[in-house]
Amino acid sequence: MFTLRNILSALEDPDVNMLGIYGMGGIGKTMLAEEIARKVKSDKLFDQVVFVEVSQNQDIRKIQEEIGDKLGLKFHEESESGRANSLFTRIKAEKKILIILDNIWENLDLQVVGIPHGDGYKGCKVLLTARSQDVLSGKMDSRPNFSIGVLNEEEAWSLFKKMAGDYIEDSEFQSIARDVAKECAGLPISIVTIARALRNKRLFERKDALEQLRRPSSTNFKDIQPTAYKAIELSYNKLEGEELKNIFLLIGSTAILIQIYISN
Repeated sequence: MFTLRNILSALEDPDVNMLGIYGMGGIGKTMLAEEIARKVKSDKLFDQVVFVEVSQNQDIRKIQEEIGDKLGLKFHEESESGRANSLFTRIKAEKKILIILDNIWENLDLQVVGIPHGDGYKGCKVLLTARSQDVLSGKMDSRPNFSIGVLNEEEAWSLFKKMAGDYIEDSEFQSIARDVAKECAGLPISIVTIARALRNKRLFERKDALEQLRRPSSTNFKDIQPTAYKAIELSYNKLEGEELKNIFLLIGSTAILIQIYISN
């Protein structure tokens, strides 16, 4: 993916300290950030890679705890400022570290958290994801920032095939699979979710999935694409057994409740 290559190139630029990814909800920002984390780990571009979700309601203490846990740091201080000093010292001990802060909604003071940043410490790079470009460039002063948009038809089909597996090469399934991929409307999160859900499914199940995707969605969430919602709904419906469905709901319940709260 072109954007992935550009971001990886920016991460290797010694003059870049903080960069960002932005785009609408459900477009695949988190998925791209996770792929970047995997790629830089496998290529050994950084000695440490830390991935933390920030979310709309910023909790400085929680962010500090998550970063500290992933770096093996045990805090003995009670105050946020004391923890920030300890975290700052621990991060500076790494020669090259990438900290990914996912789902930024407003300005996050890196100094308050304890994240070294700027020309004074080039060993620490920060990658942000947000829905708004203004949050990145205006509030966080992040440069450069990369927009994530929908995939074109060729890119969408390529991703769908990669996620779906070998069955896609069967001519009996390919025409249906192409129609399913088109219904994902170029949204990476929808393509990945649906392609994985349809692995090892029979022909009539794939036809049924296509019909479900073509039906208008009766549920609307603010800033969430209907196609992304339908992808998640379809994935749930394709799970076999109540136990797996209950686990799916348990994992997703908190995120869904938060989104309902935001929508209202």
